[in-house]
Amino acid sequence: MNRDLIKPTEKLFIVGGGNVGIIAGYHALQAGIRVVGLCEALPRCGGYKVHEDKLRRLGVPIYTSHSIVSANGKESVSSVTIAEIDRNFEMIQGTEKTFECDTVLIAVGLESVSEFTREAESAGIPVFSAGDAAEIAEASSAMFNGKIAGLKTARYFKPEIKDIPGSWYEKAEILKSHPGPVQELTAPAGEEGIFPVIHCKQEIPCNPCSTVCPEGSIRMQGDPVKGRPIFNGKCQGCMKCLSICPGLAITLVDYRKDKDNPIVFLPYEISNIKIQKDDRITLVDVDGNPLGLFPVLGAKATKESNRTQVVRVRAPKEIAKKAVAFTIQDREVTKPLTRNIPDDQIRDDEVVCLCERVTVGEVRALVKKGVTDINQIKAVTRAGMGPCGAKTCTNLMAQIFRAEKIRQEDMVQNVRRPLYIEVPLGKFADGGQS
Repeated sequence: MNRDLIKPTEKLFIVGGGNVGIIAGYHALQAGIRVVGLCEALPRCGGYKVHEDKLRRLGVPIYTSHSIVSANGKESVSSVTIAEIDRNFEMIQGTEKTFECDTVLIAVGLESVSEFTREAESAGIPVFSAGDAAEIAEASSAMFNGKIAGLKTARYFKPEIKDIPGSWYEKAEILKSHPGPVQELTAPAGEEGIFPVIHCKQEIPCNPCSTVCPEGSIRMQGDPVKGRPIFNGKCQGCMKCLSICPGLAITLVDYRKDKDNPIVFLPYEISNIKIQKDDRITLVDVDGNPLGLFPVLGAKATKESNRTQVVRVRAPKEIAKKAVAFTIQDREVTKPLTRNIPDDQIRDDEVVCLCERVTVGEVRALVKKGVTDINQIKAVTRAGMGPCGAKTCTNLMAQIFRAEKIRQEDMVQNVRRPLYIEVPLGKFADGGQS
């Protein structure tokens, strides 16, 4: 979707509440895809709260302590069934919910892509890695660590290049740090002039709002990179902080013309759903709770970003500082179906290894005979011998073991193959001349 600008689905359900799943849901809305819901097995999402709240506010329900039971359909997905789970990640009977959708996005179980780096290191080859080849972290961390790795590579060939500053390593650690605890919001007490209201509940490595304020009135509490931003000082109403915030967590409230019904400026990035003057929109608070239906005074792009619109709404002062966004998705899209489709059995005709076309039935038959060594299953069925290097089928085989009540500690894990590159036959046909 992001790379090829192709709309891959009409109705999407997401499994996994990390930043990958949450942000993918937001990108889907921007592409005109209806997002039916998102489920996360843990009691709370692991992604940044500011991104989670952004998705909730637009009308996407998030089901924590829930996991997928089945993806339903024949030739393609037509619905998905989820259920609540307990502390032991066991499904709680009677809590199943089924939703109509045509695609299920699995955004869990991230794996590093470190096969080449590990093999090179074992062969004694100098390695400079970053991003998912080094560790799984956020994009900002990957980019900054890539900068460090690039300079390390340059210094390997040209030792006269200056050492990397120690502050870079400190920043790299901050960028990959986990988000802080969720905190209560405190809105500015005043009701005079114009000023920003910052709806950011959590310390995360994100500080652009503090860098663009021409008055220097937004500063980070504690750490200058990942502290929570606060406003204290003057405001020009320039909206730079509003348009630069990636979490859309800053609004402006203007009391200058009407103190009882101030104007609220809301950032908006879903360009496929147009918002125009006199449209009536449902304002919501930071958690997505409705605050009421209000007419739009106007909407236009900011000077700083033609991708971010600012929507103006006049609201009573009782809710003006609470309003963060407005819902764009109809509730009918996210309603569960009246029927559930329980299916806790992985069908024998499903393909577990796409590379070698090995089915679930072939693997299950071996497991039922007492085979718990994935390497033995690979030797018999060729599952895991394809170009992907067993990245997909190993996880799917683990599901089959769980379904057959085989404990994880009784499984013998697959031995990863050594470093290799596929060579086209043409390289041999011309005598290696090319």
